[in-house]
Amino acid sequence: MLALACRAAPMRRRAMAAAAASPASWPRPLAWQRRWEGGVVEGGAPVMAHFRASSSPHPLLAKPHEQVGCDKTIVELMQNQVWTKRDIEERLANLYQHRPETMSDRCMHAAMYSLYRTFNFITGFKSENTPVKAVEWRLIVLESFAGVPGFMAAMFRHFRSLRSLQRDYGWIHTLLEEAENERMHLLVCMKMFKANIVTRTLVVCAQLFMTPWLAALYAVHPRSVHRFVGYLEETACLTYANIIHQVETPGTPLHQAWAELPAPALAIAYWKMPEEAMWVDALKCMFADEANHRDVNHTFATMSTDDPNPFVEKHKKDAIHAWRLEVEGRKTDIGCHKTLGKKDGSWEI
Repeated sequence: MLALACRAAPMRRRAMAAAAASPASWPRPLAWQRRWEGGVVEGGAPVMAHFRASSSPHPLLAKPHEQVGCDKTIVELMQNQVWTKRDIEERLANLYQHRPETMSDRCMHAAMYSLYRTFNFITGFKSENTPVKAVEWRLIVLESFAGVPGFMAAMFRHFRSLRSLQRDYGWIHTLLEEAENERMHLLVCMKMFKANIVTRTLVVCAQLFMTPWLAALYAVHPRSVHRFVGYLEETACLTYANIIHQVETPGTPLHQAWAELPAPALAIAYWKMPEEAMWVDALKCMFADEANHRDVNHTFATMSTDDPNPFVEKHKKDAIHAWRLEVEGRKTDIGCHKTLGKKDGSWEI
């Protein structure tokens, strides 16, 4: 009897395995899942073929070769401030520069402006009749580095919140928004001009050199890093204000090359500009963003690490304002000369 039972056991196991292998015996969701690649319809429930088993592109167009000529948003970005003509003019009229007060302020000021003068020399940037290639090179390198400090500071504060088992009180969001905003500046610039091998090498070297230095300093004295970034954004404001002035001044190389260039679709969507917006309008929005980062970091440099973020309400108002423009189908008025005199109810004044 025992021998018979031993011989029957393998037969039962094979029968159970065969039954389990039969789709009819599976729970219905599992059967649909196993038939996904074949696109089989079972039980009246259609199952589409998985994109990997078909010639269809990735549904998010996430592959680099699928994004040629496509500005489709893959994910929703953090909401940046949507600027108006008045906002931009107020900031262009007041290029604020912080005066160092403490020893750490003076050290950061000296370090930043030494780098600024060196950067001007390397890129060939000058205040008058700047070569177009020098500006292209400068903007790519500037924006590729400007996105580093915010993300690095957010990472440190994120880990600090985890270690201390306490809230961050809003700093992380502001710092991540700043980093993403700078990255969007870079992506917008890359829609207008290309980076050569020298530019790419300089971008990599800047990140390799500055990131460890900023990280070490932030671990010891976060206020100094925020002050350094405040000074960095001051120089960015000076750069953009000068570029805008040259683009709008007839006879300059930048005016000849950029005055009639339309803004890329990515910039129009990001800053909610009109379809007729020009490249110089996108530059004005980038300038206003840099002025905002300048003020935010100079404010953080005066605060303790456990102080609540004073910009939380501003983020909420920016998101509400952008949502209303989106829902109502309106665009912001940034003073685009191509659209002045043609305003209607679709404009945000």
